[in-house]
Amino acid sequence: MTRSAKGNATTLSRRGFLSTAAAGLSVMALPGAVRAATDGPKYGGVFVVGAGVEPRHLNQNIATDISIKLISNPVFSKLVGLRSDLSPKPDLAKDWTVSDDGLTFTFNLHEGVNWHDGKDFTSDDVKFSFEELLFKFHNVGKGLADYVEAIETPDATTVVFRLSAPNDVIMTFIAGQGFIQARHIYGEGDPMENPANLAPIGTGPFKFVDWQRGQQIILERNEDYFLDDQPYVDRIITRFIPEASARIRALEAGEVDYVTYADLPPSMVAELESNPDITVTSKGHEAWGSITELMMNLDSAPFNDKRVRMAIDHALDINFIIEKAVFGLAKPATGPISSELGWAYTPDTTQYDYDVETAKALLDEAGYPDEGGTRFATSVIVNRANDAFVKAAQIVAEQLRGVGIEVEVKALDAATVAETVYVKREFGMYIQSLTTGPDPAMGVQRQYISSNIRPVPYTNGIGYRSDEIDALFEQAAASPDRAERAALYKQAAAMLCDDCAMVWLYENPTYSAFASTFGNLHSWAAESIYSYGDVYWKEGKDSRA
Repeated sequence: MTRSAKGNATTLSRRGFLSTAAAGLSVMALPGAVRAATDGPKYGGVFVVGAGVEPRHLNQNIATDISIKLISNPVFSKLVGLRSDLSPKPDLAKDWTVSDDGLTFTFNLHEGVNWHDGKDFTSDDVKFSFEELLFKFHNVGKGLADYVEAIETPDATTVVFRLSAPNDVIMTFIAGQGFIQARHIYGEGDPMENPANLAPIGTGPFKFVDWQRGQQIILERNEDYFLDDQPYVDRIITRFIPEASARIRALEAGEVDYVTYADLPPSMVAELESNPDITVTSKGHEAWGSITELMMNLDSAPFNDKRVRMAIDHALDINFIIEKAVFGLAKPATGPISSELGWAYTPDTTQYDYDVETAKALLDEAGYPDEGGTRFATSVIVNRANDAFVKAAQIVAEQLRGVGIEVEVKALDAATVAETVYVKREFGMYIQSLTTGPDPAMGVQRQYISSNIRPVPYTNGIGYRSDEIDALFEQAAASPDRAERAALYKQAAAMLCDDCAMVWLYENPTYSAFASTFGNLHSWAAESIYSYGDVYWKEGKDSRA
């Protein structure tokens, strides 16, 4: 596809322009691309991501925001990755073995791997990443540290994990969240304040180049990547487009090539599906089981009263919220675990049906009578970059006013939301989306165990405390038996629903969209929502020569 430059007969290839543009230039608007005839891997071109949220930093081992992962994932590598069936696939580890008793995992690393600054990658980096970063700062890893008795490095290319007992989840964590970071970069000082958080150095297929605040982040092909045939494209540019309609129009116009489900408004799915130049897919999200939740601050009145939480649940017409906020593309959640995690899911939980009169009676019983039409006032915080969340918050506020609860909707930027909800915990209610997979020990446990009430995003922000729940999650995470774990998670889900720990609104519709001229997107991995280090442009060259 070419376009004529105004006043000049010379044609200008969009991909040719982008691949040679200076790093400091913004990507210009050009027409949408035409489908290529071939689906085979090609070389060259630029892959442009349209993001709704600009992250605070790019260290996904100390925060798991999708805005961080969306950008930094191609910069880093893990020991292993996740296939669509959640089985591990090689990454830094070319192969591995597990002892017969399930206590020893031995990973054999690729030789000759370098960090982007030229330093040698070794097994010491793996040991450091788990012991000093993932097991101390990661909102999931901290809860799994006790199951790893030791990490040994007998030589530079061998890493041995010794477990205290057989465990069904540790390999999923290594494959899903275990990004390896350099010991020589993070070995001293506070990882939360390390300058590399803003200019990451990894071993992945792409190298960080530049961050133009408020505009874009640029990654370039790592010419020394340890997999010789990858990466395929020359550059990945993530453009920050906060306004949802502008983001989608940019996709349609060919200004961006990819928008994830987190940045794709459900209202636009049908329109994009009718566009032959754009592929819309729900594949590549299998690992996450994402649920949109209405969290309440259980450490403060009135939400520390179960009857108030039950009343709020009864006052909400979930089906109406789904219809208006996500255009009917979702289904109601029945508890803290998504139905996508079939082995651990149960629908047999207490449900608080839409019943305004029951809601009013519960509020009366809790000591919040209707005085002049208002029982109490509160607020609901929401990330303003997510249209569906904002709409859901507006509906929640409207429906709660119907039972005498006055609600102010506070639509804030992502950084302010994280600070207010998780660090300062100065909130009444909060609408967010959180994954429950790829294993409940990773996606669910972090929200409810009392030891995870700490000022870190996506931990136990509601302040839920229960010795029984703590024990159930601990036992489920430690068990090597999948059937036993399933029974424990179903019991925990039932207890959390009985306690109305929060309102689980709906299971998120997971539709991402990308230009049909790109391949290796959402087709090979459960995590390919943001793992696109091997994406290729179908109109590229057959070789780099």
